[in-house]
Amino acid sequence: AVCRYPLGMSGGHIPDEDISASSQWAELDSEDGDGAWCPEIPVEPDDLKEFLQIDLRALHFITLVGTQGRHAGGHGNEFAPMYKINYSRDGTRWI
Repeated sequence: AVCRYPLGMSGGHIPDEDISASSQWAELDSEDGDGAWCPEIPVEPDDLKEFLQIDLRALHFITLVGTQGRHAGGHGNEFAPMYKINYSRDGTRWI
């Protein structure tokens, strides 16, 4: 699928202050280090507490989400095979 109207993660249109995470080890599109955001500690399927939160500042109709894996410092590719998307208008009540 092709994103016709990207909201700006890779293009830099979403400022850093609009992005928060449960833990951080980040650098989008970086060849240094591990290459992308990843949880600070390994995540087990029964303990899914890691998150990324993006404040889009306005109501948007989201039809496609793309994610980037990481190259893990040359030790193989790692990526999320699945994820859950929640949304909120006030940042406290999530659906």
